[in-house]
Formats: sequence, C-alpha cells, structure tokens
Amino acid sequence: MSFDMSCGGGAMVVRRRWLFWAAAAAVLGGCSSEVNNPHEGVLPKGESLGEMRQQAGEALTRYDQAVSNARGSATVTVTPPPWNSPPGISIESATGARAGTRLTVTFTGTRGPATRPCGADYHAEAVESVNAVVVIVIAQPHATNEVCTLAGYTRTATLNLAQPLRQRVVLEARQGQPVPLATE
Repeated sequence: MSFDMSCGGGAMVVRRRWLFWAAAAAVLGGCSSEVNNPHEGVLPKGESLGEMRQQAGEALTRYDQAVSNARGSATVTVTPPPWNSPPGISIESATGARAGTRLTVTFTGTRGPATRPCGADYHAEAVESVNAVVVIVIAQPHATNEVCTLAGYTRTATLNLAQPLRQRVVLEARQGQPVPLATE
C-alpha cells in the first residue's frame, strides 16, 4: 500500500507549542485559584488536550474515509484539514512491532528535560481506529513564560496502543498524514 504524502503544496512546519500540562501542573501544584488577569492560564485555541483529541479524531475520520474511497486500491490519498497550520507537535516517524502494542515516535522538540531552563518533558497518547493510529505528543515545559531558542532537537516518546498495530498506519496529528514506520 502506498500513500500520497503531499501536504497541500507546502512543507509542514514543525512548531512547538506548550500545552495543557503546564496549566495543569500549576493548578495541581497548589497555585491560587484567584486569577488577576482573565487571560492568564488560558491556552490558545486548539492546544488543550481535549481539542487535540478532537483534532486526532477528525484526522482518523478523514483517513478512514480515504480508505473507503480507495475501495481496495493500493493508493490511499488523505486530504489534509482545511486550516493552514493546526497546533500541536507533529511526529516524523514511528517504530514498533506489527504484532505489538508498544510504539515509539520521533519528533522535533527542545534540547533538554523540563528540569532545565527551556527544556520540556514529552509523552504521547494514541487515538485509534480500525485503519490507523493518530499520535498526540504532549509537552510539559520547564516554564510557560520562557522565551527559548533551543528547539530543533530529535526527541522520542513511547506509548502503548489499546490493540496491536497489525496493518494500521501511523498518522501525525497536525495534518493527518501517514509517517514512515520502522517495524521491529
């Protein structure tokens, strides 16, 4: 099976975004619930975990529809979403066993862990269908107000699928496009 990996005429730009976990860490860390600035702690549209899951579900729907439209053809063409640059971290590749449930994804992120300035810890989760798996990468940054230029490093995250991968493809969450899969 081959896939049309085009992105609607432009290269996908990997942007790092800080997500829900920074706000959750602040709340769980005992910060006051009193908010002086009504916009403080509000994530940009599309960056909450719920919105990222919804975006992943929409990517699965587009892929499943493309499989249905292909009607057994070797070529499945996935139409990217109608927006130009949805939020989130896009995975670049995946590694896993077809009979297994463990998947490791590669993406571009910060240089170091969240214990260091400008660092971040990452974890991933999957939204799954019969035909595909969309991987959401979630960043937990050192601090939300840091201005950092130390992005552009290869990072990985490992996750467990609900069902073995089998013949499903792995999709990145931003455009819903298949990524290269190295099988073990």
